[in-house]
Amino acid sequence: MNNQRGFVLIEFVIALPLILMLLYGLAETTLQIYRLAKAQAADYMLAVEAQEVLTRITEDLRAAKSFKIIPIETSDEKDIDTIIINYHGASKFYYKNGKLQRNDAKIFDITDKRVYKVSSSFKMQAKRHDDDSNSNPITGGNFFGDTVVTYLKFTNIEDKVLHITLEMESITTNNKIRLSTAVFMPAYGK
Repeated sequence: MNNQRGFVLIEFVIALPLILMLLYGLAETTLQIYRLAKAQAADYMLAVEAQEVLTRITEDLRAAKSFKIIPIETSDEKDIDTIIINYHGASKFYYKNGKLQRNDAKIFDITDKRVYKVSSSFKMQAKRHDDDSNSNPITGGNFFGDTVVTYLKFTNIEDKVLHITLEMESITTNNKIRLSTAVFMPAYGK
């Protein structure tokens, strides 16, 4: 009987380090999978946010009545422009003799303004009023990975065509994405 008890104790002493090594390997593998998933989610969010910024600017430029590019040289030799877009709006309502009228046949031109700018923290905003009362952050603050704009350049190629180049970086992975497009603005100058 005494020999069997000692044998169980020896088995336990030998098995314990093996179990601990197995648990450590399992924990390390789980951590690696988590890091990889987080990096992939951050890169996915980078691509989604960059495409969203470019799409929003493009849609506003397609309806642009006029635009103004304000080039800003920032630190580290990064070019980040601000663009002010005045665009057409349409309304089926108008005032006549102090009363609101609806007329489906007439569409009146209403000028609105949208300003796409990058703040000091390199976050993109689309503000709608001069007093910043309705600024709209469109990048950053994401659970899966924060992003910043590192390059934004508007180049007027020719009349009614504007070339946009946007570069964004993921703070989580330090990966960058650069997107470019040329926008034809049929309403520009009307």
